[in-house]
Amino acid sequence: MQSQPPSYKDDFYSMDGACYLNCANQGPMPKVGIEAVKDSLQYKMAPQRISSDLYFTLPDTYRAGIAELLGCQADQVAITDSTTYGVSLLTQGLDWQAGDEVLIPHGEFPANRFPWMALQKRGVVLKEIELPSGAAAVDALKNAITEKTRVVSLAWVTYASGARRDLKALGDVARAAGALFVVDGSQAAGAHPLNLSTTPCDLFVCSGYKWMLGPYGLGFAVLSPQLRDRLEPATINWFALEGASNFGGLDECTLKLAPGARKFDINETANFFNLSGGIASLQYVLGIGPETVENHVSGLLDRLIAGLPDGFAPRDSGPLRSNILCIAGPDQATTDAAWKSLCANDVIASIREGVIRFSPHLYNTEQDMDHALNALREVLV
Repeated sequence: MQSQPPSYKDDFYSMDGACYLNCANQGPMPKVGIEAVKDSLQYKMAPQRISSDLYFTLPDTYRAGIAELLGCQADQVAITDSTTYGVSLLTQGLDWQAGDEVLIPHGEFPANRFPWMALQKRGVVLKEIELPSGAAAVDALKNAITEKTRVVSLAWVTYASGARRDLKALGDVARAAGALFVVDGSQAAGAHPLNLSTTPCDLFVCSGYKWMLGPYGLGFAVLSPQLRDRLEPATINWFALEGASNFGGLDECTLKLAPGARKFDINETANFFNLSGGIASLQYVLGIGPETVENHVSGLLDRLIAGLPDGFAPRDSGPLRSNILCIAGPDQATTDAAWKSLCANDVIASIREGVIRFSPHLYNTEQDMDHALNALREVLV
């Protein structure tokens, strides 16, 4: 008798009874994360409970958790509010010259497109290239990169197709050409294992509200030691000054930044509500492990693929399976009808680029997959 996969459903609230398969849009926080946010309300209910060191221990606890998750050092981690903020560390921090090039693949999420596009007014050339899946991506990048390329920036897992990219192979190409390699990890961090200490990546940017199950408005950036020490922050966060923890002696501070990536932290870093919830959710993900998340989600998507009705097929996302599955019917009308059937049956997914995107997480079960399949089959009745 085949054993049932473990269930994590009880670690989450019911989501109003919906079959929620839309983590690529917003990841629900686990109960421990929600309870941590509730508990953090005390700090604004009775501010005398805010100790001076809380402004530093909260960010540093989150920093340490990210370092554990991604195999980097805590002093490489800056706390941000978004992927866009992380990308902007480079758009605002490099000494750009007219004619410099930035390479991104076609179809990148706006957070990894428009900050680079804004550099065009300074004479920087943005090249959006076709980057096929699999080994062909390496040749495509080699053919597109030039001596003027300063940055190659791409998503680890793409939001619209679920394509998962080989960061080692592509990062090696960028590094060999002398370009900085930037990775948007928002659709993969927490759902796939990664060791940044062995990955050729200069800047890893991420929003924490998707697969890491954290609150909206909390993210992070991981900078390689070389880039961290080379860049200057575009704004000054006084909490990152040496001596800032001595609230009784702030007049003695000088414009000397503490070592590490904290100089790139978003201002008012110790957002009590976001960080309290984000830390608890991150510890939940770490306790289970991204390898377990990967296996759980893969098993659910395998069940979905195996049960697809005739005429429905997964969109080709390349040889590296990801945590996102996109499917389409034999024509757009059937795909649209399937989407309406899913909505009518309270199956929450997304439409992206004309296909249906499923993105389950730990809270989903095989029964959720069967419910989604039944909704798809109704289209063919």
